[in-house]
Amino acid sequence: MSTSSAWSLRGMKVWGYAWLRFGDVDVRCTVLVRRWTSDAVGVEVPVDDGEKPQCWIWQGACDRLEERTDAWV
Repeated sequence: MSTSSAWSLRGMKVWGYAWLRFGDVDVRCTVLVRRWTSDAVGVEVPVDDGEKPQCWIWQGACDRLEERTDAWV
């Protein structure tokens, strides 16, 4: 993955609605986008206990949201 085409979102809050996989379970959740490249998105997953796990996902697995709550049902 080329970092020259990546952009960082430090200081900004950009939310996404992403597919994540935990073992054999696929989960759709709201994520905080930290970096975006043409191939992958670096995301942070805020959880209720204050933990903030981070991972990279394929760019096609994440849709950008205008507001964090846009994906909530």
